[in-house]
Amino acid sequence: MNRKSTRLARTTLFCGIAACTVSLTTVAGEIEQIDPVALSPDMYSLLLENEHVRIVEYQIAPGEKEPWHTHPAKAMYVVDGGTLQITLPDGTSFVTEEEAGEAHWMGAVGRHYGTNVGDTTVRLVMVEVKGADAVAEDAESLKEFAEPGS
Repeated sequence: MNRKSTRLARTTLFCGIAACTVSLTTVAGEIEQIDPVALSPDMYSLLLENEHVRIVEYQIAPGEKEPWHTHPAKAMYVVDGGTLQITLPDGTSFVTEEEAGEAHWMGAVGRHYGTNVGDTTVRLVMVEVKGADAVAEDAESLKEFAEPGS
């Protein structure tokens, strides 16, 4: 899979999971959080946590399937790549190819689970940013301020 199709798969991942996030909101309008670190300590290792970030290492071997979970907004670095199938609450799924050395930003992700459908162990490092939504709003405000004619 080339870089363009990998990015398309990630865009599909984000859009698909974003769509399921809308259906998982509570009456208060917040996503019900299901912490993968608490559920799957064999796959998720907490490397650091403070008031700003939580850094998590994720590792899934070929054939392994993780339980349903969610993610807050995060930056992600692919240490060891491979092929994951992501399944959403409505039963749909898609395959994404993670390439070693790539880094991504992803907003909050609703309920889903992953299965390693490849023949290599996938290893990622995720930096979950606490209060990322507030930061994004501030950055958007600054962008609008800097645009000519505003």
